Parts: sequence; structure tokens; C-alpha cells
Amino acid sequence: MERIFAGEVYDIVPQPNSIIFSYCKEKKDNCVVVGYKMLSLDDNRITDVAKNIYQLSKFGSNYRSVSALCNNYITARALVLPNTKVFLVEDDGSTTLFDTDGSPIYRGDVLYRGNTPSDVAVYKNTIWACYPKANVLLRFNLMTMREELRIGGNRSPFECPNDIFVDGDYAVISSSGSNKLVKVELSNYSVEDYKEFSESVYSYVKLQSKEFVVMESGLYVL
Repeated sequence: MERIFAGEVYDIVPQPNSIIFSYCKEKKDNCVVVGYKMLSLDDNRITDVAKNIYQLSKFGSNYRSVSALCNNYITARALVLPNTKVFLVEDDGSTTLFDTDGSPIYRGDVLYRGNTPSDVAVYKNTIWACYPKANVLLRFNLMTMREELRIGGNRSPFECPNDIFVDGDYAVISSSGSNKLVKVELSNYSVEDYKEFSESVYSYVKLQSKEFVVMESGLYVL
């Protein structure tokens, strides 16, 4: 495991040949200055990128419309669906589905017993969401947005699941409370520990053959 960026990373957005991430550039007078960087897998260089490049990679081609309606475009979670519609989840659990022209066509929420999700991912015709305070994963039907399945609860394999990344038929959960990555087989819902670290792990992405994690001390390649 190698640290490739030291600092507070907020989120990472995978692209075909790179990852783009937002990070804390400066804290001053109770304000945070956010910066944006890109790691190219072609040459392993990290370079600065503009805010609109970050927003384009996160929200898709209608990023101006979507980001303008976000309460906080850094902490909001967005799924660019195969039909180019965008599913947005805000910090309070409220959701908006944006049409291909960037206009809102559905509003709702994905709360679970009053808890808000920290991350969402799409798998086939479903959306999976993780709830750190409840220690559960929920599956929602993408057409009806109704809850269909729950993994976790009182005897949960997760401890503060903070992030979910779908890789093929698997979901990789960043279980920040146990310092582990946990794999869930989405076809049969079997669960197994994947990797364990010496500090909290907050996010995971896999791009080509490389795996990246966000931890308290920075961004790492495994």
C-alpha cells in the first residue's frame, strides 16, 4: 500500500483512465477552501483540475444544472445512470432524479428509520445505500424507489459503513468503524471481509486493475 496524497480527501470520482478527487486545501476562520486534483493512470501524475472538471465527472454533462440545485455539491452523492439521467442524494437523505436535459423529474428520500445514507451505488435496476448510524445496507427498486432488501442491523457485518462501490456483481463496503473493506456478493448476499487496515477507511474505488482507498491520513493505492 502506497500513499499518493497526504491530506483530507472528501470524495473520489473514477473516470476511464483517471480518478478525480476533492480535498481540503485550506481551513481558515471556520471556512474550508476546497481543491480538486486528478491522478492519471497513464503516467501516475497528480495535477490540479478546475471545479467544473470535477463537477462534470461527478454529475455528468448537465453538471451545471445539477450542481446548482445541490445544497452542497461536495458532500452530495450522485449516480449518473446508463440512460444519462442523474440520481442525486443530499446530506439530509432527500433525493432528486434529473432528466437527460438536467431538469428535475422526481423528488423523494431514502431515509431509513430517520437515518440518512452516506453513499449510494447503482446495480442493474436497483440502488444500494449504506447507513453508518444504523449499520445497514438497503436495496431500493430504481423504478419505484421502494425498499426491497436489508443487510445488517443488530448483528451487522458492518460497523459504520461509510461508502459503497460496485465492482461487477460485488459491492465493496468501506466499514470505517472496523477499519475494514467488506465484500457483499450481490447475487446471493453473502458477506466476507476483504481487507483490514490500521486506521479508518472511508472510501474505495477500483479502476482497471488498481484499487484506491481514502483513509484518515490520505489517499492510497493498494
